Amino acid sequence: MRVCELLLEAKQVGREFNHLEDLVFTDPANGATRAVEILRGLEQDSSDVAIKWDGYPTLFWGRDKDGKFLLVGKNAWGKVKADSAKEVADFIKQSGKGVEEEPWREKFGNDMAALWPMFERATPESFRGFVYGDLLYHPGKPYTGEDGLIKFTPNKTTYNVKVDSKLGRRIAKSKAGVAATMVFENFGDPMNAGKPIDSVEEFNRSSDVVVLGQTYVDHRPAVDVENLDKVSRLAGQAQGKIKAFLEPRKGLADIQDIFYRYVNHMGRQRKLDQLNTQTFFEFAEQKVSAPKQERIRNLAAEYEGVMEDIFALIRGIMTAKDEVIRELDSAEADITANIGPEKGGEGYVKQKDRVKFVPRDRFTLN
Repeated sequence: MRVCELLLEAKQVGREFNHLEDLVFTDPANGATRAVEILRGLEQDSSDVAIKWDGYPTLFWGRDKDGKFLLVGKNAWGKVKADSAKEVADFIKQSGKGVEEEPWREKFGNDMAALWPMFERATPESFRGFVYGDLLYHPGKPYTGEDGLIKFTPNKTTYNVKVDSKLGRRIAKSKAGVAATMVFENFGDPMNAGKPIDSVEEFNRSSDVVVLGQTYVDHRPAVDVENLDKVSRLAGQAQGKIKAFLEPRKGLADIQDIFYRYVNHMGRQRKLDQLNTQTFFEFAEQKVSAPKQERIRNLAAEYEGVMEDIFALIRGIMTAKDEVIRELDSAEADITANIGPEKGGEGYVKQKDRVKFVPRDRFTLN
């Protein structure tokens, strides 16, 4: 088997930030052990754990190499280098099936156009590049005030900010808020070209717009030592077998991606407690070619018990991760979140390890 053949057939598994438990198959050589180490380390240092904002919609804004300001939604990134707020609105209204069949486009286009002058004023003349972020509130969907809290619900999650906090006082004077995550050098750069934004201070010069960077937690959660010890022991016993089983090979270079799609499928079905060999092959019968199914079955027979070890590790890591999320959600903080009556939001991201702590029982998409 030639290495170049695998490189041509294989592809990156998952996203830039994957779920912590996905390390079991995205990093088969050491992923389960790494996940345990990450969880254990939170008790000593959680300083790089940040809120995963559930903002909507996403947008890009900034200045090109000539200093010209631009603001577009994600679907126009690299496609429409608009000269004005009107062009942005017109693009949205004329996209898809148009406003006659999709009337929501009228308001959405007008909302995006209203952001243009505010974000232009907030972007320094000397800045070059484009910021990517998620809207949290804006004139078309403003925040509200209640019981000493400022509240906004950009998507599924409602965020609650104490009015008398430093952030609360800033929001109270503003018209729009955005959580910035990445910066790009050129208009239309691919998403993997984005770099984490180090500081948002230069974009907070206008009172109209609050630009938030990474918002870190200030609580160090306890972890379930007994559960992690069990996961660690199993990882030590099974890691070599898992590495061999998930090694990309000719005709099955995407085996890790198949596991990734299966776990996400079970998440969408709210059946993550049913991760096992039987449901894996039920999924494979619908989504994977017959030859690949046969190759996976043969590998599973060669490495007896490996698939159940993989699923046991995923479940164990997920259980420990969910306990950490619940503790972080319950901690006293200037910003709290809820989804309906349930406390907590979309979860958290750990920057250094590039993994996310998402409560998949609340969020079923990958």
